Amino acid sequence: MELGDRQPGDAPLPAELQAAVREWSALALLTARSGGPNEKALVRRRGLQLAGRVADVLGRPVEFTDPSTGETESVRVGGPDPRLAAHPPGPTPWATGLTISAFFAIMVTIADVALSKAFAQAFGLLWVPANLLVALGLAPSLYLLRRVPFWRWPAIGTAAGLVAAWVALLLDMLA
Repeated sequence: MELGDRQPGDAPLPAELQAAVREWSALALLTARSGGPNEKALVRRRGLQLAGRVADVLGRPVEFTDPSTGETESVRVGGPDPRLAAHPPGPTPWATGLTISAFFAIMVTIADVALSKAFAQAFGLLWVPANLLVALGLAPSLYLLRRVPFWRWPAIGTAAGLVAAWVALLLDMLA
């Protein structure tokens, strides 16, 4: 991908994109000479991403030349954006993850029960809608974090902690 491959009527590239392409070109030259296969694959993916951005700005396909192999391919406007995370996922760290989840569950349970009891002493049964708002406010974030590799564990623990706090608070009301 070269910035000199301009045609009449092409839109100007933003300065930020020009700087990113220049920086990528310098890195690509170094990697082509002395980089390993992982580094070369990473540089290729980043180059394809930048080529996609250039194609989007210009409104036409651009040619991308892989610096390590010399292969040329056309990158279309609005084409698929190659992702950097092309590595297969590793094994699930159950022991560590469940420990993190347990920590968050205990911490959230204690915090929620303490805050709800303080709120109940000050305002009576208004702790119920307040606690419900807290749980419903956290629900979208916890739902979105369920697939993020590390953050799923605190999310699971937080959700379990909220459920445990509700059970403890409701049992306390009955007693």
